[in-house]
Amino acid sequence: MPLVKITQERSKIRCIETHKRTLAALGLRRIRHSVVHEDTPQIRGMIDTVRYLVRVESVDGGAGGAPAGGEGAEGHAAGREAASGETGAPAPKAAPARRAAPVRKAASPGRKAAPARKAGPAPKKSGPAAKKGGEE
Repeated sequence: MPLVKITQERSKIRCIETHKRTLAALGLRRIRHSVVHEDTPQIRGMIDTVRYLVRVESVDGGAGGAPAGGEGAEGHAAGREAASGETGAPAPKAAPARRAAPVRKAASPGRKAAPARKAGPAPKKSGPAAKKGGEE
C-alpha cells in the first residue's frame, strides 16, 4: 500500500474540537511535526477534514525492511551518490534556513501618547449632580 507523509503546518489553537481530535488521531502534536501513514480512504478522509492545517506528500517505498520514516542510512547515501555522479566524497550540507525576524509596527504618526496623571487627591465634583446629593 502506498504511504503518505502528513506534516502539520498551522496551529490548532482556534480550531473546532473535532479538528483537534482529528489531528491527535493522525498522530500530529505540534507545528512542523510529520507522520507517515498508509494511504487509505480513512486516512484521506481525516486529511480532508483538516486540509487547511496540514501538508500532504506521497512517500516512495512500501513494506520493505526500511523503517516507516523513510530509507535507512545506506539507501540515502547510495541515492545521493547516484544523483551527484560522485562516488568518493559526500555532497556538502546546505546551511539550515533561518526565519526572518518579525517586523515591529511603528506607532502611527497622528496619534499622541496620553499625558501622565499626577498623583494626589481625587478632583472635587462640581455641577448639579454634586449639589443635589450634598445639600438638602
